Amino acid sequence: MPDEIIIENLKLSDKDKAIAFLRRAYDDNPRMSDESFWDWHYLKAPYKDAEKLPIWVAKSGEQIVGQVGTIPVEVSVEGVQSKAIWVLDMIVAPEFRRRGLAKKLVKAAHAEIPFGLVINTAAQEGSTKLLQDAGYKIIVNVPRFHKPLFPANDIREIAKFNVLRKAVNFAFAPFRPRFKKNENVRVVEKFDSSYEKFWAEAETQWSCIVRRDVKYLEWQFLRQPEKKFDIIGYYEGAKLLGYAVLFFRKAGANGAVPKAAISDICYHPSDSKKIIDALLQESLRIALERQAGGLVTDALDGLVQERLEHFGFWRVKNPLQFMVKSDERQELLYNPKNWFLTRGDSDISIFENPNLS
Repeated sequence: MPDEIIIENLKLSDKDKAIAFLRRAYDDNPRMSDESFWDWHYLKAPYKDAEKLPIWVAKSGEQIVGQVGTIPVEVSVEGVQSKAIWVLDMIVAPEFRRRGLAKKLVKAAHAEIPFGLVINTAAQEGSTKLLQDAGYKIIVNVPRFHKPLFPANDIREIAKFNVLRKAVNFAFAPFRPRFKKNENVRVVEKFDSSYEKFWAEAETQWSCIVRRDVKYLEWQFLRQPEKKFDIIGYYEGAKLLGYAVLFFRKAGANGAVPKAAISDICYHPSDSKKIIDALLQESLRIALERQAGGLVTDALDGLVQERLEHFGFWRVKNPLQFMVKSDERQELLYNPKNWFLTRGDSDISIFENPNLS
């Protein structure tokens, strides 16, 4: 029957059909159907099942008309590793909507992996309701923090006029902090065995956290197509005690960098405040050196939030909803105080525009 819809795990042989669907569905965003990005996102994901792609599709005949794309991750839940999926990309072709396909796709994904994580927005009211109907619970709105540095670089109407942009940034100079380079913070070119040792000790301080082992960090921050991340580590001697990952947006035609982000930050439980302060200070120093319009981050962690505010970051209104689905240990997993979460855990950093092309 032509109207019969089949829900199934995507076969690699249907890759071209999947990309063709994304090209139609995201005709205003060619990155979503870029083959190198697709391969990185799905084929090269570090926790992908060797036999299955982390994508579920709806097919009408031989045509793909909907999909749910995910990232397989491991979550440390009180020290026990649990398989989970971040649900990132949930879309159905317009002519096939209102048939319950998106809900069926989500349920098909969770029939294989029951533990799910999502970052959604309050503006996506339909998606939120659908996910709730599929068993997801809104845990908390993740706060966003922003510190203006060269604010005119981030205001399009001003940034395009060089003289005006420079005048506004000059007027803001008294509010701009100054920092000396911290000798304990070094530029990181690769994630080596020190990161595995660091992670083994760091993860014990949180009840719920997405694992940050070497293969995940390399995939996310060293291999993402058309993007360059700046990584810094805090060391005492040869021992790694924390790191931060920075992402600078592509400069405009005038050479001004509109914004930078702290994509990820993680710290050792020993002398945590000192470590976080050093990483934030060096992140700000680098952003100031490159004259970024501002530095932004999303963080769900009490100590990181406290230190961000100490350094003058503002909490800005943001409707990012952290949602979780689990059939087990709900009293633990549904409590936001038990989670550590950053911008790099979900799709926030993945779907930022490339800064190399």
